[in-house]
Order: sequence, then C-alpha cells, then structure tokens
Amino acid sequence: MRVLPAALALTIAALVAPAFAAPAFAAPALAAGPMSESQARTAAVAILKGDPYGTSDAAVQQNIVAAQLITAGSVCGARLTRPVWRLEVFVPKARNPSGDADIAGPLVIDARTGKLVCAGLPFLD
Repeated sequence: MRVLPAALALTIAALVAPAFAAPAFAAPALAAGPMSESQARTAAVAILKGDPYGTSDAAVQQNIVAAQLITAGSVCGARLTRPVWRLEVFVPKARNPSGDADIAGPLVIDARTGKLVCAGLPFLD
C-alpha cells in the first residue's frame, strides 16, 4: 500500500469534503442589538441640544431624568416592531429660558439607530 504525502492528502480531503460541511467563509454578522443606556442618553442629547433643553451636553444630560428600554408593547400610539428607548425629560421652570413653566415629557428614540421616534415635548419636529 502506498502512502500519499500529507499535502496531497489534505488537498484530496478538501475536494471530496461532504456538501454539508461548514463553508470556508464567515457568516454575515448579526444585526446589532439595542444601544446601551449611556449611548441612548448621548443620542438624546444630540436631539435635544438647544433651548429650552440646554445649550451644553452637560445641561441637557441634567434634564434627562430617567431612561427605560422598551422591547414589547406599544408607544406613541403604535405597537412596537423594534426596541426603543423612552427617556423622561424634565426642565424645571428655573432652567427654562422662557421661565413660563416646567417642561416635562417623554422622548422616544429607536434603540438601534438613536433616531427620534416620537416625543411629548415642545419644539421638537
């Protein structure tokens, strides 16, 4: 019986590998999961920055009083099809540039992209 050189044996084995063997290429990456709370707050700052919510990142952060990741149910009057972050914003009358009243309401952003979904706050389009 004749023994094949190792390199030739490996080449032959690769050629006759069963069809159900794992592919030689990497599978596509899975879609990214929801962003962290810190990332959500940073995205919210980018949306809110400016009067009356604050002109600096720190001022806006001070007005975001709570954050909650929501993965099921409904928000903004519609059933969720993907996760969202719901951030509660509260600007006290003393920090409101117009000084008329407190500003309070939710800001809802897409948990993957950070884009605005809806808000119950004034001056947001």
